Amino acid sequence: MMNYSTAKLAFVALLAFSILFPTSSALGIRGAIITEEVSPGQELLHVITVGSREGEAPLNLTAEVFGFRRTDDGVNVEISPDDDTGPYTARPFLSIEPKSFTLEPGDQRSLLLTGTVPEDVGSGGRYAIVTISTVPSSEDGVAITFALQSIILLTIKDSDLLMTGEVSDLAASMSDGNVSVDLLLENTGNVHYTPLFGAVLLDEAGDIVAEQKPEVMTGVILPTNSRLVKMTLAPEAELEPGTYTVEATVALDDGTVLAAEETTIEV
Repeated sequence: MMNYSTAKLAFVALLAFSILFPTSSALGIRGAIITEEVSPGQELLHVITVGSREGEAPLNLTAEVFGFRRTDDGVNVEISPDDDTGPYTARPFLSIEPKSFTLEPGDQRSLLLTGTVPEDVGSGGRYAIVTISTVPSSEDGVAITFALQSIILLTIKDSDLLMTGEVSDLAASMSDGNVSVDLLLENTGNVHYTPLFGAVLLDEAGDIVAEQKPEVMTGVILPTNSRLVKMTLAPEAELEPGTYTVEATVALDDGTVLAAEETTIEV
């Protein structure tokens, strides 16, 4: 019978292939996104595998678990332990090993992300990010470092998942005969989601003169985070002078409307 340690090593070996190398990067990763539905008290084990290209210099690396948020533009941001006090963080119950290691050219190394979900974890989603960074080197007196990240998206099984949102800002402007629309959506729920967004441009008679069909937002939006969406409404004919209305809608993929807002623009 295969014991737990042997099984774990076999599992690690199985996942130590198919490294994804970002363009022009000496360091690649497998396990850049980890999603799982978890239960209170559950033990977690995930593998993040990093690799180095052939012909590169040896890399001294560190790995650390941080809190996680995304900017309005969808950029991942680490939250230090001192600042990571929100209700949706998974960082306190996760750890990564090894925390420092050397990667030789062409080699791969599997890191173990482990933890235990608290019994009183509550409802919704829990989030963290693992950052794997090179120890800064110096070239011509300039410190150089680069990093890869693995985002952790956990959903609490059988809990009350609230998928709600609010359009906190909607602005429209003319640009080269088209209407540019900026929509800021805030996730007011307790779990991440990937919504669809769309908009129509109405003339004073209420007729649609331009439309953007629903499109899927790039990447998930986390609880308490906001996301800026930019849309372009292109009329088939030149707009006559007057007041036009932009109606924007954000929905889930099952058709549930999360938020709707409108604004006007003078032409």
